[in-house]
Amino acid sequence: MRPFLLAGLLATGSAIGATASRHAHASAQSDAYDYIIVGGGPSGIITAERLVEANKKVLLLERGYGPTVATGANDTLSWNKTLTPIDLPGLSADIGALPQWDEYICTDTAGYAACVLGGGVTVNYMVFVHPPDRDFNDKWPKGWKWDDVKSAADRLYERNPGTILPSADGKRYDQGLYTVLSNFFSKLGWKSVDMITQPNEKHEVYSYPAWNIKDQVRAGPVRTYLPLAEKSDNFHLRLGTKVLRLLRSGSQVTGVEVENASGARENITIASNGRVVLSAGALSTPRILFNSGIGPSSQIEIAEESGVTVPPKKEWINLPVGIGAKDHPIFSIIVKTNGTYGLPDYDAIVNGSDTTDISLYAKGSGLLTEGKHRMIFFTSNDIDGQTRYYQGSCAPTGTDEVTITAYMTHGLTSSGVLGLSTDGSTVWDEKPYLTTAGDRAAATAFIEQMITDLTDSTGFTLQTYTNVTQILGSVSPGMHYTTTAKLGTDDGRYGNGTSVVDTNTKVYGTDNLFIVDGSIHPDLPTGNIQATIMVVAEAAVARILALE
Repeated sequence: MRPFLLAGLLATGSAIGATASRHAHASAQSDAYDYIIVGGGPSGIITAERLVEANKKVLLLERGYGPTVATGANDTLSWNKTLTPIDLPGLSADIGALPQWDEYICTDTAGYAACVLGGGVTVNYMVFVHPPDRDFNDKWPKGWKWDDVKSAADRLYERNPGTILPSADGKRYDQGLYTVLSNFFSKLGWKSVDMITQPNEKHEVYSYPAWNIKDQVRAGPVRTYLPLAEKSDNFHLRLGTKVLRLLRSGSQVTGVEVENASGARENITIASNGRVVLSAGALSTPRILFNSGIGPSSQIEIAEESGVTVPPKKEWINLPVGIGAKDHPIFSIIVKTNGTYGLPDYDAIVNGSDTTDISLYAKGSGLLTEGKHRMIFFTSNDIDGQTRYYQGSCAPTGTDEVTITAYMTHGLTSSGVLGLSTDGSTVWDEKPYLTTAGDRAAATAFIEQMITDLTDSTGFTLQTYTNVTQILGSVSPGMHYTTTAKLGTDDGRYGNGTSVVDTNTKVYGTDNLFIVDGSIHPDLPTGNIQATIMVVAEAAVARILALE
């Protein structure tokens, strides 16, 4: 049996650094483009497809390679040559033990980021949390409140809705853990909800997991947007192409310098009225900005020291790139219950000997259509006048054992600083976890309450981390990074301004440079971030087009 390796979901940008050369895809023409999109994660793909719909000539650049048969992967399942292990929902729990994991994970970012077309959506646990209204109504500026972005969410969900019932036969499988936990939470007075149709219910509620699954395979923009773009002659995709820096002439971006799959460098230009959109993710978009003379001068100087050709100092744009970075801290609560359940046999699924589940999957049904988790819960507490929300992603990790991956989410007040090292990697100058007294007090109160509830006359026992101090000490990254190039109205070039991009996602001090990815989010959402990332991308590309 393979070990349980991962604690959280990956950031959904595409900070790609894979070295695999066995995947292939169409190369772009060496021509001028209306738009160059940097990064083929969910934001980049959605942005590219909507621009192509608007009849723009678009080049999408991605450092990694394709994870699906349609995008060039040939590492298919032994028993289904149309699917890779990445595609199969039933293997998502074991994704860290698959050989694709090492191929697809970036090695030059401060935290985990995915090195593959589709970004973190390609290699995460598929939990698909439709954001509640409050996620946008709190700290997003005017023009980005929920009423402003609801139409963008509707456009996303029309193509990529997620599901809490992926099996074609309408049944749920392997429900032993859900039975135990639903009994537990209902006795506490918590309410059962549908986290897709009731997204605003986030206090003392539990739900069947919502997964990013469609037609019994992993969904996401690689499947729900990219094929639409590829039908157009205006769309060009280059894989294995790493963007090093922007080519700038003062406030005007004229193109990008890239390192191609063979290691050679080349410049790719845009049309005279063209634009560049950075969608490399919250951990890599800042690197491209630093390398391009945009950000704190100390980071630009490190970029220059790393060997990058930065612009002349008079063209540097002093913006707070990397400052205010956020992530969800994770606490691991491991509990031995009185249920009867265990782990699927992942090796048997991979090698094809699990004929029962494989036969069901051939009919579009069964355990293999489902993701890792068996329940998601949400709650909140109020400390120092600030409401902080929590998500618990519950999955079996042993015989009768559940690991509750508990995230502190929307409302947390901690932040950090993302910087650059002289080898060109992004690094944490200051980590963003539990840096405020309020967050520490709130996390302590949440864990104390969970321990009391879990161990009071339930027959449950804590494992591995058996008290509040140990659970607090288990804190690890949520891998849901945001706010490294914040969107806002307070121009970061002046005074105490904190924003890097304006409300149209254009970088302050530039004429034609935009950012569409998690880096621009001014706050963390209530739960896993991939759905929110996609909603924001839909809203952002509409605003970019409206400027023309």
